[in-house]
Amino acid sequence: MIRPQTCPICDTELATNAAASSPLFPFCSERCKLIDLHRWTEGKYAVVEPLTPERMIEELSKDDPEAFDEGL
Repeated sequence: MIRPQTCPICDTELATNAAASSPLFPFCSERCKLIDLHRWTEGKYAVVEPLTPERMIEELSKDDPEAFDEGL
């Protein structure tokens, strides 16, 4: 099942075409976009290890094991 995309700051559900039509994507508003930027500048987010394609598949398969069966 495909879950609707939500704003990573306030969890507001985004329109299904938001990725293609909204310059603010993945955020719902300029406010949420600025909150995210502020969190990055304050050091509240950090990239702690490189994300290789293999690791990404491993992490995504934890959510949906059937999505990455046999070579996908």
